[in-house]
Amino acid sequence: MMPTINSVKTTVNGVTKIVKPFNNEVSGEQFDPLVLKTLTAFEKPAILENNLDDLRTGSLTPAIADPVGQAVTVKNRSITALNRTVSVEWLTPQNVLSHHVLVYFHGGAFYGGVPGNNTVLLKMVAAQSHCEVLNVDYSLAPEAPAPAGILDGLAVFQYLEQRDAETMITVAGDSAGANVIMAATNLNQQLGSNRINQQLLLYPVTAPNADHAGPLWDLAAFPIIDSQRTILANYHDLFRQLDSIMTAYYVPDNFDSHSPLISPLRQDNFTLTPPTTIMVGEFDPFRPQAWAYAQRLAAADTATTFIQYQGLNHAFAPLVDQYWQSCDVADVMAKALV
Repeated sequence: MMPTINSVKTTVNGVTKIVKPFNNEVSGEQFDPLVLKTLTAFEKPAILENNLDDLRTGSLTPAIADPVGQAVTVKNRSITALNRTVSVEWLTPQNVLSHHVLVYFHGGAFYGGVPGNNTVLLKMVAAQSHCEVLNVDYSLAPEAPAPAGILDGLAVFQYLEQRDAETMITVAGDSAGANVIMAATNLNQQLGSNRINQQLLLYPVTAPNADHAGPLWDLAAFPIIDSQRTILANYHDLFRQLDSIMTAYYVPDNFDSHSPLISPLRQDNFTLTPPTTIMVGEFDPFRPQAWAYAQRLAAADTATTFIQYQGLNHAFAPLVDQYWQSCDVADVMAKALV
């Protein structure tokens, strides 16, 4: 059961910002005790070895208890559009709200992750919203670097629009998957489609290969109690290493990692971007760039909500059997759909 939390809601630079503490006694600046138990390795500096097999293994989540069961069916399907064939997990609740579909891209640093990482989370969303969910198995680097995954997203959108001319599409994704689906959404809007009505982004990567000495990677943006400062610094440094490795895999040599489709934060025009909700942990190393993106959206008069879960780190959302915050993410997504 989710606790009753005294959230703090403000408006900052046009962004609706909601801060959710992990309990009502601690407002922030320290890890949730459940998270802290998973970070003992970061009491010492961490070195991320660039071994693709090991990196991909590390991008997988453990088995997650499923509270939904048969209330949502999951079928593996292949869909074809724009001369591309894309595999998806197609989630269908018992009672379907017609003409509204959620398209989800999993995280995994552009080179890893699988749709199954998020199946249980998305079953919860489907069951609560009564919407179909497509959990997309998009192309991964380095075998299929940018723009392959982006084009997979376009193909999925085109398929859904051809299937149902009245369909409205909500796009969602986590981490690098959020980056890819944001690029596909931006390109789809530029091509003239108006079928995408909102973005639901979990700890999105909005500026891969940003200056690691610059403000988007400034450790000072993460106030924390002294006893946990070393753990945070080592955790943060690991993600600096990850950012360099994943960008090198994802972005071909003849591409610019700062181009708008690779770095959504660098877009010149945000007026086509649909209303957006961003959910991120307080100590997620990608939080500053997610916040910068939120402010750019709001400056373009795009309705933007930024939900910050205090005490949380990166990639918490699938772990619905461990964190109440993960169940809250499912609840936020489901309510946004309906």
